[in-house]
Amino acid sequence: MDAAHAILVQSSAGKDSLVMLHRIATWAKKAGCLHKVVVIHIDLGEESEWPGVRELAQRQAERYGLRFHVLRAEGGLLGLVEKRGMWPDAARRLCTATLKRDVANKLLRQIAAELGLDEQAVILNCMGIRAAESPARSKKQRLAIDMRTSANSRMVLTWHPIFEVTDREVWQEIATHGLEYHPVYDALIPRLSCVFCVLAPFDVLVRAARLCWALGLPLPARYRDLEAKIGHRFKQSHSLAEVYAEAERLERKEGALVWNRGDAVRQHLGADAADDYLARVALAA
Repeated sequence: MDAAHAILVQSSAGKDSLVMLHRIATWAKKAGCLHKVVVIHIDLGEESEWPGVRELAQRQAERYGLRFHVLRAEGGLLGLVEKRGMWPDAARRLCTATLKRDVANKLLRQIAAELGLDEQAVILNCMGIRAAESPARSKKQRLAIDMRTSANSRMVLTWHPIFEVTDREVWQEIATHGLEYHPVYDALIPRLSCVFCVLAPFDVLVRAARLCWALGLPLPARYRDLEAKIGHRFKQSHSLAEVYAEAERLERKEGALVWNRGDAVRQHLGADAADDYLARVALAA
């Protein structure tokens, strides 16, 4: 970290980004280079992100006194889907490539130019990817040169600081330090990705639809109708129409979705850990 001229932290405001940010800020402060750290959040728009995500990402950065930038992708995810007439998938992750990576790379180039160095700028691009998340992610390198973004004036190193960290360890760190996480985790949505992520399993998509209704969001119908309009199935295994129908069935059977603050910590670490976490958060408020 000391050798880098700038440290860029890409934050989704999710649990992994949160723990990554906490670790980087702690390390940078000890190394005397906290001033090099910049936190960015790619805002995918209200039709893709859960409410409050951008504001949470900002609060998470401000906890450590870090600079914070919001970048927005023109058109958003649904605009891109409607334009292309198809949903992204694991092989064609347009949401990552077009809406996130390409937008973030513009800021990387801008930061390198603003440094105004006579030598090649070294930029650490930090992402909260973990090997345990998927077989594909487990094959990534912990640290690698980003050949796509590097140039004569800059060398960009992609770094995954929490690559070996387990899911339980993520939640343990959140609980121990009283870190603020997004409430959707308490509704037992496992990842703070897009509201309807093409990589999410059927049961998570169904729960996301029910959570939308509990929050008064019209997104389930919006996504279902867009699927019908473009004539492209959301996933080969299931359509959004099927997700919608199953969510409606469960609503009739179980009633509206309910949850309590601390339920995510309770699920992963137990009731005592959840009580301790809530007490820490209350003291910090």
